[in-house]
Amino acid sequence: MKKLLIAIALILIFVQSSVAGQPEFDAYFTSGCLRVDLYHTGFKDIEYFSIDEIIKEPYWGGNHSALIDTMNLGIYIFRVFDLKTNSLIFSRGYCSVFGEWITTDEAIEGAIGTFHESLIMPFPKRPVQIRIDRRDRENIFANVFDLVVAPDDYHITTESRYDYFKTTTLIKNGPPSRKVDIVILGDGYCGNEMHKLRKDAQRLIGVLFSVEPFKSRRNDFNVRLIQSVSAQSGVDNPRESDYRNNLLGLSFNTFNIDRYMVSTANKVIRDVAAKVPYDQVILLANEEKYGGGGIFNLYSAAIADNEYSKYIFVHEFGHAFGGLADEYYSSEVTYNDMYPRGVEPWEPNITALLDKDNIKWGSLIGGNVPIPTPDDSTYAGVTGCFEGAGYSAEGLFRSSRDCIMFSKSIEKGFCPACRRALTRMINFRTKQ
Repeated sequence: MKKLLIAIALILIFVQSSVAGQPEFDAYFTSGCLRVDLYHTGFKDIEYFSIDEIIKEPYWGGNHSALIDTMNLGIYIFRVFDLKTNSLIFSRGYCSVFGEWITTDEAIEGAIGTFHESLIMPFPKRPVQIRIDRRDRENIFANVFDLVVAPDDYHITTESRYDYFKTTTLIKNGPPSRKVDIVILGDGYCGNEMHKLRKDAQRLIGVLFSVEPFKSRRNDFNVRLIQSVSAQSGVDNPRESDYRNNLLGLSFNTFNIDRYMVSTANKVIRDVAAKVPYDQVILLANEEKYGGGGIFNLYSAAIADNEYSKYIFVHEFGHAFGGLADEYYSSEVTYNDMYPRGVEPWEPNITALLDKDNIKWGSLIGGNVPIPTPDDSTYAGVTGCFEGAGYSAEGLFRSSRDCIMFSKSIEKGFCPACRRALTRMINFRTKQ
């Protein structure tokens, strides 16, 4: 009987710890950040990882009380296990440039692409196993890479790069472990344009915090600007054969979409960002041509001087920070079958409506709202399920007729489903 009671007690302890779900930071981690730089190579359904470099950085900006990712967002997730106990001690969902590449015509036809990416985590006290899983076409995770890292491995570099760049604090509300830490990096700003970079960053970050839910949660954020200097103004514009010597490698016409402006110079971006603690990276381009991009848990990119700069800055941050999907369906995109029919997307703001009784944002829908919801003025401002989202006019649904993730307007703000998803992410990054 005594053994039975002990066994029951142990089970209860295990269940309670599982429900709590978050390991003690100090039991497994110390100060600093472990950054694993990888080359990600492949096409369509074939992919390989190889190690570029493992780095110890001075700062990890994350929430010490939220080590295990509970968001269930991203195409990939990397999990970290304490090698001695086989305990899960850290995880993060994310997306990557490679994850978008494999949906392009080139990749589907067999062209091989290689892209650089990084895994960012607090620095471990003991050896760890890092496991990367990727969602398949049914959104089920399967293992694609494993790596063991010992914290005392002499191959781990501590080299500091770009120390000569100045850092400016735009918003400071508390320690990094209790706040969402944003770092803004300028691209295509010359040494004599740092004043413009500071003004552009202050102006656009002000726009972000004028939109809900960021407006109400401004005190939960820190924002820093790294005054990164490029040799030439502007960024690459391949369709005009206009190539600039810009530090962070931003370029229009990514994947042959003129407006899509992202960078494949991940290593430089991470080296520059390492000067400060951060959760989220924003790349700000010294450009007036329309364009931008946002990849979940990688970075968002926006141009400074276009009439739509405010919208782009906020829209792309929604992708990168909240894992929000595009809700529009009429613009040209490079992706093929991004959302397979009959599979519920992982993004929190669109649905395939496979289960009308359990819609992601169902609690926000009024009892008299028909599902699907007619896309007419009768239901303007109403939360429902409007057909047309995720680059498809049929089969995918959004929660509102209009939203920052749907049209080029910032005035209407994020729809209720997007606001709820963004609020959930803010809470995950800050709650103790």
